[in-house]
Amino acid sequence: MPLRFDNQFADKFPELGHAQSIQPDGKGRLRWVNDALWKALSGGDSAPGALVDWVSGNKDWPGTKPIAQKYAGHQFGHFNPYLGDGRGLLVGQVQAPDALYDLHVKGAGPTPYSRGGDGRAVLRSSIRELLASEAFYALGIPTTRALALVSTEGQIQRETVEPGAMLVRVARTHIRFGHFEHCLYRNLEDSAKRLWQYSIESIWPGAANKSVSEQFRHVVEATAEMIAKWQAYGFVHGVMNTDNMSLAGETFDYGPYAFFDEYKPNHIFNHTDHAGRYGFMQQPGVGLWNLKRLAHALGGFTDDQSVNDVLEGYEPVLRETFLNVMKQRLGLTDVSNNDTCWSLISGWLMLLETYQLDYNLSYRALSAILEGNWQSLSGNLGEIAQRINENGQSWLNDYTEAVANKPDTETMKRVNPLVILRTHHAQYVIEQAEQGSDEALNEYISALMTPFEEKHKSTRWVLPPESGQPPAELSCSS
Repeated sequence: MPLRFDNQFADKFPELGHAQSIQPDGKGRLRWVNDALWKALSGGDSAPGALVDWVSGNKDWPGTKPIAQKYAGHQFGHFNPYLGDGRGLLVGQVQAPDALYDLHVKGAGPTPYSRGGDGRAVLRSSIRELLASEAFYALGIPTTRALALVSTEGQIQRETVEPGAMLVRVARTHIRFGHFEHCLYRNLEDSAKRLWQYSIESIWPGAANKSVSEQFRHVVEATAEMIAKWQAYGFVHGVMNTDNMSLAGETFDYGPYAFFDEYKPNHIFNHTDHAGRYGFMQQPGVGLWNLKRLAHALGGFTDDQSVNDVLEGYEPVLRETFLNVMKQRLGLTDVSNNDTCWSLISGWLMLLETYQLDYNLSYRALSAILEGNWQSLSGNLGEIAQRINENGQSWLNDYTEAVANKPDTETMKRVNPLVILRTHHAQYVIEQAEQGSDEALNEYISALMTPFEEKHKSTRWVLPPESGQPPAELSCSS
């Protein structure tokens, strides 16, 4: 076998799920496989030809013990005890050379937790998650990964009838904040204790013998670091329910997400989020609110106060992480005065918002300005650089003084992508894939996985949407 399974969750916590197999939805077709990730999980073996049949449920995947996990959660601020894996299965856990990883198949058919749904995934949403996972990985933002995409013969009813698909997701864990909310709600104190200790041993083994509050600190800090990087790269998750929060601090359950094109921090991308609860500017606060729900759930078997005290460390870690990433993005790595850095960061974001500049391309244009070669830029980058020069001279003067005319442009080029995940590009890839062609899919994934390389300047993938095109609005089925 190319993968070695050790299905600890299914073996240790049968009371927290329902064992069942992937339910086929016709013949499968392999649309994409992450060869590098497969080899990392297997220790060097290539993906076998039988993979498509395993993922699509047409053959049993040897060594796996599929289980639909049961959890609860706060959705848009309201507790819902009836949640669980309604369209996916934790098919197995792989013992890789460095750690244990979960393999999860989305679109695997209805489970006891489907709440009347069909248990399926569509090709559209599967491609969007695939693109986001690998784009995040390349940017250095904690994330689940995509291992393989298989389309099926299923025709799935969403807003319209769409082609079906199954996506294999890889994660350090699929244990969510909502698992512990479920245990608290159902008075499963022993399960909660064992699940917590198991989670810590799996994700942070060095903390296995520490107190629950010290262990909780790892979750708090990982969550803060993840959200700080979302903010630094202009990412909006769109549906930060507690059942969508990973204990490992990995971004997952990609739905109505978006990266900014033009910097419009108050725009709500999830059109079902009528109150704007999960908007960009709300994400740091929602992260803390969600951690408080987890702390309350852990209070069922530990000291409430000690756990709550740990939450005080959330904001400092978030601010420090955000500051460090933004200092790299703006070439401020040699500026030791953090107050000066915060002032420049604030002024930069105000400049982007006031003049509606492209959020991520502006950093690339800035590095060219600082190197004095911006006039050689063409197209969108040249236009952005000109607008920064015309409207940002006061900020540029303050910047030049702060860096003593020695900006760290080399670091800027290493952390500022030319290619970012954009909704209009994702939509083009989806439309091509729905017509049977995977050429655009493969091209875009390749670009997203090498986002900093200059070779992308002449490709379509660096282009923002056309001028005047409104920002995307997406649904939870995205």
